[in-house]
Amino acid sequence: MLLLFVILIGIVSSHLTDPFVCPTGYSTYLPVKLPTSWINGSINCFDKGATRPDLDIFPINNDTYILRENKCINYEAPFMYLLFSNDTVLLIDSGATVSFISLPIQQHVETLITHWCINNKKERADLELVVAHTHNHDDHTAGDVQFKYKLFTTIVNTSIEEVSRYFHLDNWPNTIGTYDLNNQRRLAIIPIPGHEDSSIAFYDCATGLLITGDSLLPGRLYIANFSANVESISRLVNFIESNRLNVTSILGAHIEMTQENTIDYPIGATYQPKERLLNMSLDQLHQLNNELQQQWKDGFSHRHKTYYDTFIFDPKPSELPPLPPNERISVHGFILLPLDKLGYVWISHKPMFRAPHDFQLTFLALITNSTVNPLPLPTNITQINSQWTIQPEQWSLNNLINGNITEFRTKLYTGNFEQSGRYLCDVTVNIIRPLLTVIQLNESEVEPYQPLRYSSYLLSNSTATTDKQIHFYLLHQIRAQPDFDSIVHVVINPANCTSDINRSELNNLLQQNGNEWAFHGIDNEIGTRLTRASGFVRAQLLGDIYSTVCTMYVIAEIQCTMGPDFYDTCDV
Repeated sequence: MLLLFVILIGIVSSHLTDPFVCPTGYSTYLPVKLPTSWINGSINCFDKGATRPDLDIFPINNDTYILRENKCINYEAPFMYLLFSNDTVLLIDSGATVSFISLPIQQHVETLITHWCINNKKERADLELVVAHTHNHDDHTAGDVQFKYKLFTTIVNTSIEEVSRYFHLDNWPNTIGTYDLNNQRRLAIIPIPGHEDSSIAFYDCATGLLITGDSLLPGRLYIANFSANVESISRLVNFIESNRLNVTSILGAHIEMTQENTIDYPIGATYQPKERLLNMSLDQLHQLNNELQQQWKDGFSHRHKTYYDTFIFDPKPSELPPLPPNERISVHGFILLPLDKLGYVWISHKPMFRAPHDFQLTFLALITNSTVNPLPLPTNITQINSQWTIQPEQWSLNNLINGNITEFRTKLYTGNFEQSGRYLCDVTVNIIRPLLTVIQLNESEVEPYQPLRYSSYLLSNSTATTDKQIHFYLLHQIRAQPDFDSIVHVVINPANCTSDINRSELNNLLQQNGNEWAFHGIDNEIGTRLTRASGFVRAQLLGDIYSTVCTMYVIAEIQCTMGPDFYDTCDV
């Protein structure tokens, strides 16, 4: 038994240290010259022609193409990579859009294959198209549906098991795979879980390109599994160095940084006129590796978000320590938004751009133990146009965010308690976790939202009745000073939406709380905010792979205050 164990260890060890060798006589390693700008969206994505062309196509050489989705189709605007050989074509990622009308990615790829076949005197049947992925997130796999059941096409599923099987990664994530498109074009497949469990990187011997998906790109590097990411990036660096590979460029899947160091475009931006270059270098890879190693050494309690010139090191909240307890102590005001079931409410924190109030928070709660019976909240929620506020005792906002406060006693007012609101009663607020929106407001310079942006929270759904409408609260997304804090009551009839899914699925999609909407053509300014006078407005559901656009009707503006202190009303 001991001998068998030693043999097994020896096999694994030799497998881990097997050198990766590129074919000789084919790799040119010429410097890769990429465009200084790509299709980067539009100031108004509802303008005619804003979604055309739907795809940016750039040939690195006759056998290698970079594709980029139009940001007006999906703000993720992922980059995809198409690599040719004499018998296999590899598509790395399939884009962020299901619809063959909005983005016919399969047709685009087939057109490129057809042209390649003509230039190389090949028949289409001579080439097998393999659709693989850097990782299993919708904005990299949504286009797969267009490739299903097509001739001469194989889709590599995105589970760890399927990725390991197809690329012969026998000991995930420690095995480095060798994948030959033919006997002259060889790729290394390097498992790099951390951003997502099945993340992989591709090294192409023919060009020296290292394709890293969302694990390294000029933007926000979201880390879902910190320990896995530490090992993965170290593995990637060691692989490059131990095999003395020539890396001409590191290419990720998105651009999110501006040309100004450390400044990113906001999440959901559909217009990025001054993007940073796509290609990154080994220096940035070493920066990321050093940051991971140092924060791992320092321990969990010292883990933090870090800004670099070309990327933002951004662990997910679950991978970060809680906020310091018993800090941000103050009297924190909240706006209370009644729902169609008496006692249930959305609660929105009244923010500022400075501590201790520098968080935009939204959460669901149940109101109990009222000193007045019945609870003095409306029952006809379809006509809500008033404001209710609550004024708790002084306590720590950090403790609320960390989950140490599960309920609190407070005074309930109709109107703003800071501005002559009328006291109604005392109540207990029971917090229903998780908090839906937790955004820290940044006093430093950031790129503002463009266009107008709101998040939706379900108020009432009557689509099953003759009314056929869904009522929402829309909360304005606060970002750059001075900004404004606005809440409006709107209604959507799903019949007035366009989407690639059926009505039942659309209803479910619309009812997801925290959906983000962009109102293209409306400036993100206090004077152009949504009010009752806005009437019917059209908005795009951001980050949606189904290309959903809805017309909604503004019933009322419930409240609006101006930053940076959010005390004065917007009409002052």
